[in-house]
Amino acid sequence: MSREFSKSFYNSKEWQKVRTFVLMRDRYKCVLCGRPAEEVHHKEHLQPGNIWDIKITLNPDNLISLCKEDHFKQHEKDKAEGHRKHKGGACREGYHFDETGQLVPD
Repeated sequence: MSREFSKSFYNSKEWQKVRTFVLMRDRYKCVLCGRPAEEVHHKEHLQPGNIWDIKITLNPDNLISLCKEDHFKQHEKDKAEGHRKHKGGACREGYHFDETGQLVPD
């Protein structure tokens, strides 16, 4: 389940397009176990400070397809390891998500 700060992002058309692309790229298979993938995971997790940075949120190189079980395991592993945080600052300049979840210029 998404956290409050990321709900509009996960409802955006841009996210849905990239999510579909990543699932297709990974042939709808979990990259860890080969079972059917149902979820797309951000390797560098979304945080309030990086939610606007499309190099993190919408970058296919930061995304992998996972089954639900491995997605849960990955988040548990990340919590145990202290979870990597984005060092680049607040957000991608010039863009924000509007109230309908669309990525729009400022």
